[in-house]
Amino acid sequence: MKHEDFNMKDREIKMDNVSQRRNAIIGFIGGVIFMIGDFLLYMFPGRNPDLDVDPVFADMPVWRFTGSALCGFIGMALMLFGFQSLYGMTKKVCGNVLPKILLIGAAGVGGTTLAHFNLGCLMPFTYKAMLSVGIDPELADQACQAIIPWVTPIDLLIIIAIFVQALVLVIMLLGGKSGLSRWFVLMEPIGAITLGVIWKIVFKDTLIGNAWGACESLGEGLMYLMAYFYWKKNP
Repeated sequence: MKHEDFNMKDREIKMDNVSQRRNAIIGFIGGVIFMIGDFLLYMFPGRNPDLDVDPVFADMPVWRFTGSALCGFIGMALMLFGFQSLYGMTKKVCGNVLPKILLIGAAGVGGTTLAHFNLGCLMPFTYKAMLSVGIDPELADQACQAIIPWVTPIDLLIIIAIFVQALVLVIMLLGGKSGLSRWFVLMEPIGAITLGVIWKIVFKDTLIGNAWGACESLGEGLMYLMAYFYWKKNP
């Protein structure tokens, strides 16, 4: 009987490990979908990714912004699976403090769809709506600029919450708690932003170069890919 109980427990552990790896991959896919949403916003002829309110919005089809917002929602939903895997990893290798701190990141993941909408879709929607009712482009630009300070504090809180995950991962990796190579520290938003800077330099003055900021969205998903390698290494 004891032998059967042991085998059953062993099977449960293996099933949980498979589930954690699956959730980690789903979370990574969520980051990729976010990246696709950024592509829709920035990969358009004449688009200046440095402008919050770009006059080229007038020429961009609405479906790009709607599709990007949808990618943000789907990406957020999938990344919650990845967060669960990352949280499980943190509980196994850390004490009581880091897992509790990591829970702040859950609010960040849940808020990514709002931050994505505010940062990428709200201005184009507002600008195009105002133009469609005959408002002068300059006044439309001023109205959009007036909205930015209202939503910025919310966006900053969400971004900070997201980067709490990155901070916890850095502590686990550099502290040797995860058992993974310290080079994995590059597989998170900080490393992805570095990739984005390289992307911007390599693809300068090209259409794809406009989308260098999408690397940050990819970085959010990379954190969960790191969890996948942990669960794979510890079956």
